[in-house]
Amino acid sequence: MVYLYDGSFEGALSAIFQMFYDKGPVKENQLKIRELYQYQIFDEVVETYTVPDQASKVVASVIETFGEEAFRRIGYAYLSEDPDFGTKLYRCLKRAYKLGGLGMENYSDEAIMDLYKCYNAVARESHIMLGLIRFAELDKGIFYARFEPTYDLIGLMVPHFQERLSDQLWVIHDTKRRKAAFYNKETVHFSDLDPIEDLYYSSKEEKYQKMWKAYFDHIAIDERKNPKLHRQMMPKKYWNFLTEKMTK
Repeated sequence: MVYLYDGSFEGALSAIFQMFYDKGPVKENQLKIRELYQYQIFDEVVETYTVPDQASKVVASVIETFGEEAFRRIGYAYLSEDPDFGTKLYRCLKRAYKLGGLGMENYSDEAIMDLYKCYNAVARESHIMLGLIRFAELDKGIFYARFEPTYDLIGLMVPHFQERLSDQLWVIHDTKRRKAAFYNKETVHFSDLDPIEDLYYSSKEEKYQKMWKAYFDHIAIDERKNPKLHRQMMPKKYWNFLTEKMTK
C-alpha cells in the first residue's frame, strides 16, 4: 500500500496517524510525497490529508513514549529532505513501539537506524554551518549572511544567532532554497527570497574583509599546506561564501 502526503512535516505525521489506524503490513506500506510519486499500474494508493489534530496526537504519543529527544531527532530527520523520509519514519515508529520506551535508541535495528542516519546527517551539518556562516554589514546597517547547505538548516541556525546577535538587524539567506530568516531585534520572520546578485557593503565591511583576508594569508604556513586534507576537513561545497575564500 502506498500512502501519499503533501510533503510537509505535519502532513507526514497526519499520514502516520492514518497508517497506524489502518494497521497494514509494515514492510509493504510506503509513505511518499505526492508530487514526487510515480504511479505504478499495480500500486494500491491511499491519499492522505493534513489534519492538525491527528498530527498533534502523533507528536504527543512519540514524546510520551520515547521522550522529547526522540521527537527532536524526527524533526531533524525531516530536514534532511530525504524523499523516503515518510516511509522511514513509519517503519521506524512501528519497530520502536514494538520495542517499547527505549525503542528509538536501538540502532542495531535497520528501520530505526535508517531514520537515525537522516537525523545524524542534519545534526552534523548544522554543527559545521554554525562555524562557517559569515555575516557582512550592508550599507543599510543590516548584517547579511548567505549559505547553501546540503540540508534545510535555516530554522536550526536562527536560535544560535538570535541569542548571539540579539542587538543587530540581520538576515540569513539560504540561496539554494530561496528563503531567508529576517531578524528585527525582537522577532524572526521567514520568507521567500531569491538570490541577490549585487550586495552593497558598508565602508567598514570592505575594510574588515580586506583585513580578514590578509590575516588568513599571513597565518598560512606554505610548508604545512595540505589541500587534500583541507578539502576533507572542509569540503569545497562550503567555500562559496567564506570571506577568506572569496576572490572579490
